[in-house]
Amino acid sequence: MRRLLTLSLVLAFLAGCAHKNVSTETEGSVGANGEAEIKDIGSFRLSDPEGPKVVDQELESIPTEVNPLVEKWIAYFQGRGRPHMERYLARSTRYEKLMKKVLRDNGLPEDLFYIALIESGFSSRATSHAAAVGYWQFIRGTGKRYGLDINAFVDERRDPVFATQAAAEYFKGLYSVFGSWYLAMASYNVGENRVKREVMNHYTRDFWELARKKRLPKETINYVPKFIAAKMIGKDPAKYGFDDIDYLPPIEFDHITVNKPVNLRAMADKLNLNYEDFKALNPKFKGEVAVLKGSELVLRIPPGTSETALVAANEAFVDNVRFIADTGDTQTYRIRRGDTLSTVARRYRTTVAYLRDLNDLPRRKALRVGMRIQVPDRTPLKDRVSTKKTLVAKNSSSEKQTVTVSSDGRYYIVQSGDSLFTIARKYSTSVSQLQRMNNIKRGRTLKVGMKLLVPTPDSSSAREIAKAKVHVVRRGENLSVIAAKYNVSMSDIKQKNRIRNPASLVVGARLVIPAESAQ
Repeated sequence: MRRLLTLSLVLAFLAGCAHKNVSTETEGSVGANGEAEIKDIGSFRLSDPEGPKVVDQELESIPTEVNPLVEKWIAYFQGRGRPHMERYLARSTRYEKLMKKVLRDNGLPEDLFYIALIESGFSSRATSHAAAVGYWQFIRGTGKRYGLDINAFVDERRDPVFATQAAAEYFKGLYSVFGSWYLAMASYNVGENRVKREVMNHYTRDFWELARKKRLPKETINYVPKFIAAKMIGKDPAKYGFDDIDYLPPIEFDHITVNKPVNLRAMADKLNLNYEDFKALNPKFKGEVAVLKGSELVLRIPPGTSETALVAANEAFVDNVRFIADTGDTQTYRIRRGDTLSTVARRYRTTVAYLRDLNDLPRRKALRVGMRIQVPDRTPLKDRVSTKKTLVAKNSSSEKQTVTVSSDGRYYIVQSGDSLFTIARKYSTSVSQLQRMNNIKRGRTLKVGMKLLVPTPDSSSAREIAKAKVHVVRRGENLSVIAAKYNVSMSDIKQKNRIRNPASLVVGARLVIPAESAQ
């Protein structure tokens, strides 16, 4: 009884702290307007010296308790959820160094990085049914409470630095309340007040005890074991059978500061950069136009390009600031009499929450007849292709605009309305050949501005490809085994499929076996 009384007093004290640390205030710095401000990182290089580790041993790592619930999630990721985990692991390397640096700089365990894995799969555009957005899945209110800028032009929930800074502030507050990482995570999922109430009612800070008693929602009971499973797999993928992942290169950047809004697409063109790659460095901007924050605009740029980037930005300044959606992403809709967000959402197969977020519409703001809002682009593909053909017909130099030639081949720049089928038909090849040449996995969506390697005029025609045999790589196979199976040389297979590094061969890849050598 004495132990329970003591615990009750401790929790009552912690509950008193909760209102200050979590519910109403932010532990970040405070600006002149009284709102929290989020720190940015000026530049990030893989060669940067690593910051100091967390001194407090209790904060250095998060416990890894393995039990049947954790084992269930490991089995899920290895089985039915394997495609998801493979995709998440592939993206993880792009953000791991950066996000772990932010967490470390905030005195938090680097293991919290795997919260972003289970929340968003490291997708900046991830959006839940409740309109939670970005890597760490903040709803609008929580994001603004922790200093994130969210308006018609900008959403810092989509930025890996700003969103991770906000998540770090949130977790610092949660941990100060509960003194338990498992309860902090549960609170991140369901809200600190619900967890605080259950902790005080049942005199325990043991997450697993609350889970056994089913005192938390089912999703929250699964949240912590899902995190542990993801962390275990993420730290040693090969141990759990994930040894064939095509990892993305880590993000690196410098920055420039200008004093006028910039059109990012125009700037990317002047830097000779793929627009999607440039936008991926600056994902907080919702459309093509990057607007000022206060009196300046900070843009992330590829390392070592500061001088040319300043020139390109100066040539891409815009005077008339208006929202320009990324091509193929959204379209403008004019509100008619009788429209509501619900009817518009149904018409464009989306949700009210998404429309509010996309257009920065507060709940109480009424729609007006004639008002223009952005909605998902649901134009039928055939109409988009038709429109594209019309535009191309008006410009005799369209081939120069959509195709680039370099020493390693000819590249096609994906246009609005394109699909692998239409591109394959244009270049007398097959969809599978394009997938193979560009390492495109089945189900991946093309993005406007992507550069696709396409056959050169003297490349194999579609008829030749049709005659050739196609081999799908199985687990345990390598080029030597496949070459022996079809009685061809490894060099022939490498040349036919443009394979530079045989070690990069992944399970599921489709290889063309040269027709003239196939049995």
